[in-house]
Amino acid sequence: MTRFSAFNPQVYPDGFYNPTAGFVESGRIIKKLVDYAEQLGVVIHQGQTAQVLERAGGRCTAVSTREGARFEAGHVVVCAGVFTPWLLPELQPYMKATGHPVFHLRPSNPELFTYPRFAVFAADISNTGWYGFPVHPTEGVVKIANHGVGVTLHPENDARVVNEEDERKLRSFLRESLPALADDPIVYTRRCLYTDTLDGHFWIDRHPGIEGLTVGTGGSGHALKMGPVLGELIADAAEGRTHRWSARYRWRHIESGKTQEEEARFKGD
Repeated sequence: MTRFSAFNPQVYPDGFYNPTAGFVESGRIIKKLVDYAEQLGVVIHQGQTAQVLERAGGRCTAVSTREGARFEAGHVVVCAGVFTPWLLPELQPYMKATGHPVFHLRPSNPELFTYPRFAVFAADISNTGWYGFPVHPTEGVVKIANHGVGVTLHPENDARVVNEEDERKLRSFLRESLPALADDPIVYTRRCLYTDTLDGHFWIDRHPGIEGLTVGTGGSGHALKMGPVLGELIADAAEGRTHRWSARYRWRHIESGKTQEEEARFKGD
């Protein structure tokens, strides 16, 4: 841990470093994807909120929006993230929206937390949930977040705010793992929303009871990073083809007591 000296060597005597890994800024990536889609001829209707999936004769025929628009379709693909189980209530027993604490801290010793002295990290994440990023080149902050249980939220009606207990756990982790950051100021907080399935796997399949409807959801905290491959998997499902993960991501019944199967997910409180 000589190179990454911000970490407490008593807690982290060694680690695995991937020199080709990194991170992306989600907003810029989404804009790039939108631009690319429009170049391909995709028409994007911004400012429309899907509210009703219209059906006729056992088939999904159109989507109506809260704003009063109506879009007829030969096949509907729902990729609505945390809003998916509200568009399709039959999915509510199998998935939910959860909120996970995110903190931005302004380090008093920024050199110690700037790449290449500090990299994107996962700190024994299956046992702590904590991960983070080096100093942002323009914002001057370190982002630390927790990939754990989170709290169940309504995606629209509940505030996405962290609480005192979230901050206490953060400070405890920092004192033990990154002591030079432990007392530095928090300048921004929020809750990152996951569409959590009970087993932690994606949900990508045709609806078994409604023709002309495919669902792609259940990211469980991983949808953006898997973005380069998810489109193809969802297209395969919509077009009736199978792929390597079809059986795992199928429309399925999950018992209410099922626990998440992801090994890198912190399952403590």
